[in-house]
Formats: sequence, structure tokens, C-alpha cells
Amino acid sequence: MKKYIFLTVPLVIAIFAACTKSAEFELEKSVYNADPYYPSLPAYSEWGYNTFGAYYDRELFTYNEKEVPAKVINTEGRTSFILKGGLDRINYNDDYYSGYNTTYMDMSIAFELPGFLPETYVDLVQLNDTIYDLTNPDCHVFATIDTATFEMDIFSGQLEFTRAQQLLVDKMPAKVILSGYFDFKALVDKEPISISYGRFDVGVGEFNFFNY
Repeated sequence: MKKYIFLTVPLVIAIFAACTKSAEFELEKSVYNADPYYPSLPAYSEWGYNTFGAYYDRELFTYNEKEVPAKVINTEGRTSFILKGGLDRINYNDDYYSGYNTTYMDMSIAFELPGFLPETYVDLVQLNDTIYDLTNPDCHVFATIDTATFEMDIFSGQLEFTRAQQLLVDKMPAKVILSGYFDFKALVDKEPISISYGRFDVGVGEFNFFNY
């Protein structure tokens, strides 16, 4: 009987570890629920669905299944919250009656969070119910479209972390869920653009939080 128990315990531990890894893998996937008013955008949620979306003028900026949708990077005394996905760029045809098509381009937006220097991803819970005025000179917003990176000259707008909550798996910390909204107006190449109806619901854990 003792030998039987000795053999069974490692097996139970292995099964438990496999289940935990499977659960953590499932947390990395994106779950899309359409917004009832803007069906091209994901509905606002606070469940760590790993989605985000916004309109870049009339074009669609959203997460994709290829990129990690969010990263938080603390380096050289600055912390950036980065959303990475793609932009459906509208191409209008010369012939009015033939309509338009779209070209998909990689895109990311990085928000610098002044005065916030988290040591680990668990510290991100401090962002709960926090609003950043993006016109603050200490707030910098960078965009990368295709291979071009540029700083946006913000003249109105804000980034709101409505909820920052810790997620536990088997009573152990797994990640912090960041949910909220963003919208702003900026000058890009001296032309005004709008980022509107922005929302995010992303998980940040050991593998997409960086402190170096």
C-alpha cells in the first residue's frame, strides 16, 4: 500500500501542474464580444479578455491574434503601457462608384505613465481608478504604423484605468487585469487626427511585464 501511494502522489502533482499550465495558456487567448453600438469594436469588459479597440479617425485599430495585445515596460525611469495590433487602412479608389478597400498594417500605441514605476506586474493594481490627462507635458504618446514611429502632439484627451485587479489561478497570482478607456486628439505631421471610442481589457503578467 505504501508503494502505491508513493507512485500516485507524483502522478497527481504532474496532473495538477498540467492543468495549471493549461489554465494559464487559456488566459492568453483573446475573447471577442462585439460592442452593440459599434460592432467593429470589442465591447468594454473587465474579465481579462485580451482585447482592445479604437477608431483612428474612421479607420479601425484593434488587437490581433498574432501579437501580444498589451505590454508594460519599466526602463530608464519611465513606464509605458503599450497596445499592439493592427490598423485597417482605408484605400479609396479613383472611381467613385467602385467604393474602397482596406490594407492591414501593424500598429501600436505606447502611453508613458509619469510618476509610476512598478517593480513587478503585481504593482499594476495601483492603477485602479486612475486617469491620465494626456495633455500633461510629462505624458508622452508614441505610435508606430508599419515601420514608422512618431510622437503624437496631444491637444486633448485622456487614458483611464477604470479597473486594475489581480487574477489568481489556484490561489496563486497569475496576472493583473487592466481595463479602461482612452480617447484623444493629436497632430500627426501637422494634421489633426482623433483616436475615439478606445477601450481595453488586457492581462499583464510575468511574460508581458518588463523591468530592466
